[in-house]
Amino acid sequence: MLDPRPSHATETVVVLGAGIAGLAAADRLTNAGFRVTVIDRHNACGGIHRSRQIGEYTFDVGSIFYEDNAKIFELAPDIKELCPRVRRIQRRVSPSGRLLHYPLDVREIVSEHGLQLIPAAFDLALSRLCVKRDGTLDAISRQRLGSRLFDATGLRAYMARYHHRPPNQIDEEFFFRRMGQIEKSTRLNVLLRTGIASLRRSFQGQEPVRRPLRIRPRQGFDALFDRIVAALVAKGVLFELGQDLQTIRFDGKTYMLRSDKACHLADAVVSTIPIDTLHRALFGRASGLVSLDMTTLFVSASWIAPEAGNVLFNFHNDGRWKRATIYSRLYDKGENQREYLAVETTIPPGGQHDPISIFDDFRRHAAALGFARGLSLEGHERVADCYPLHTPGTGPRVESLLAAISSRGVVTAGRQGRFEYLPTSSGVIRRVLEELEVAGLASPAREWAA
Repeated sequence: MLDPRPSHATETVVVLGAGIAGLAAADRLTNAGFRVTVIDRHNACGGIHRSRQIGEYTFDVGSIFYEDNAKIFELAPDIKELCPRVRRIQRRVSPSGRLLHYPLDVREIVSEHGLQLIPAAFDLALSRLCVKRDGTLDAISRQRLGSRLFDATGLRAYMARYHHRPPNQIDEEFFFRRMGQIEKSTRLNVLLRTGIASLRRSFQGQEPVRRPLRIRPRQGFDALFDRIVAALVAKGVLFELGQDLQTIRFDGKTYMLRSDKACHLADAVVSTIPIDTLHRALFGRASGLVSLDMTTLFVSASWIAPEAGNVLFNFHNDGRWKRATIYSRLYDKGENQREYLAVETTIPPGGQHDPISIFDDFRRHAAALGFARGLSLEGHERVADCYPLHTPGTGPRVESLLAAISSRGVVTAGRQGRFEYLPTSSGVIRRVLEELEVAGLASPAREWAA
């Protein structure tokens, strides 16, 4: 394995990708004393996190929520104050068409299913004892909930919609990484504790109190990422945007990276771009890994049910959409007082970006269930490589690919860089810093230059 560390503090490290992972890597590397150049195929930083201004509406691609202590706020001074506090109110459309709490609420399950819960409870107890994990999403879900509740809560339908294949064809890692709230809420001790608390609140007429979160600035992601980029530029980071990576060659001392516009020389390379893109540049062939693209619809509405909260998941058996973020519940509606939201739908491998068809399906579904009226499509966007598709056996394949890439001395980091499920920006940044430390690139260069 090649040693990725430059031998002098003045040497150059190229960071591939200007999303959250790439920006965090550039920040840590610069603090360690390296000259850093960031290369990205897009003309703006932020990766899949970007905003679109359409008339008076500001829509987004990517998650807009941050914990109050999110690590992204460490990348530039005062950016935390740009992000207002809100209470995220998450709801799901249940298989019966009701708008219920997300992820799961014991009180609502009892209310919705009544006496049907008696056989479901026996099924759950039996599943805890008899269902063995086999590495698939289906087995871990049935073990936690039992087959009856897995279907009755709509979780099976949601998972199949998300991946465009049944849960028995998806690795269980998705359950533990991407669906952290579901995983925690289905632990036996949590089910018992939340069940008791939920029933107690039902007698007292109380709603659970959620901790406030931060959201991206009202103006959009640019207000956040422009500050981060400015802070990095002030430290000496160079940004080469709008460049598609084509090849990476290494002569034993220097890396030569060719894009469609320029040639870059470096003493080390840190990649946060999709493994497949990097693999093609290094080895001239595809990796064999599959990521799901996403269609995001930008929609306005004359009315949305108040019970829909501000983030709505589709656990119904119908409809192609998986999640809607209702911005008008998070920001001011504007002069015309229409609701506005982003609606997400994953695209199956090899599928097409078909916003008109997806919008027609969403409008029909919303009308049939009665949770929205007067819908209008304001815009849309296709986002590539949103979610890694982990089918059974993908894990060993990923490890083999990462080993081959590491043998060329390239350091991989972040969600796309290592084909990982990392649902929060803080989780992404933590993994980036871990990989840089393993590679010896996180400490000040003067500590090991000798």
